[in-house]
Amino acid sequence: MSTVIFLRHKTLGQNSIEELAASLQQGISQVILKTFPAPSTNIWGMLKNIAFAIKHAGEVNHLAAPVESYVLPFIRGKKIVTWHDVSTALQSRSRLKKFLRFNVSMRWPMRYADFIVAISESTRRELESIYPQGVAKIRVIPNSYNRLFTYTPARSAFEMHPPVILHIGTAKRKNLERVIPALEGINCILRIVGRLSADQTLLLDKHQISFTQESDVSLERIIELYRESDIISFPSLYEGFGMPIIEAGAIGRPVVSSRAGAIPEIAQDSVCYVDPKDISSIRSGFLRVIHEENYRKELIEKGRLNAQRYSPTHMCSAYADLYESLSR
Repeated sequence: MSTVIFLRHKTLGQNSIEELAASLQQGISQVILKTFPAPSTNIWGMLKNIAFAIKHAGEVNHLAAPVESYVLPFIRGKKIVTWHDVSTALQSRSRLKKFLRFNVSMRWPMRYADFIVAISESTRRELESIYPQGVAKIRVIPNSYNRLFTYTPARSAFEMHPPVILHIGTAKRKNLERVIPALEGINCILRIVGRLSADQTLLLDKHQISFTQESDVSLERIIELYRESDIISFPSLYEGFGMPIIEAGAIGRPVVSSRAGAIPEIAQDSVCYVDPKDISSIRSGFLRVIHEENYRKELIEKGRLNAQRYSPTHMCSAYADLYESLSR
């Protein structure tokens, strides 16, 4: 049985879905990865991707993200689409673009999918609310951290060096605009992964934050950044899953996060929860994790235990069973 995982057209700064697909290829035999050659921003790119999918389709075809779901009606074999979230996948300031994304990515092509995978119960509920016809097709398979994320002991105290706080993502929902003022006056170093807007750069200067920034980093560099950090900043406004939670758990770092979207489902009691819309709450969360060593150690241990639920073995086994069910 040949299984082809189709990956979205590569965009700078987007690596998480590609890493998940690589884990599936490593953990499941006869899995082939194919990357769409063009962005789905115009009809010519879409036609090029349809021709690519027709040429490379296998017995089982798995779209690792829903952006190119419009290829489903045109390809042979069994078909699976994984949805990582709904709100960000369909968001746009233009009502016309929202309408087209919903219909081109979901309503029309989803009828051709044999299974729709949601990466969390939260995402499943979102899918069911906007696509009730597909309820019977939906399966929940959580993401996993990469095998290279292994436990590395953290510093126990910060007397000699200020804590390093790692913040991954600069999109609006990642809430960097509130994290920055929350850290004003706290002796720390903020490491940011993602491209900074002009407004974000001004905020960093205004609040006199000591920071570093880099974007489109490799998996190896991401792991290095986790290991060099002391605290993970993740007070998001919305998440369909929340990869930094389980990656931090696997490495052994405490997380300051929110109760938005799927985060409580994924994190359970392993993070320091704050109100993501309240700067003072975010600040209090960081200060508690910095100054209360026993609390910090408790979060690390809970995070390590929680991460075990999201091992690559669990994810690969679940997808292997799904692929196998389609080949019978």
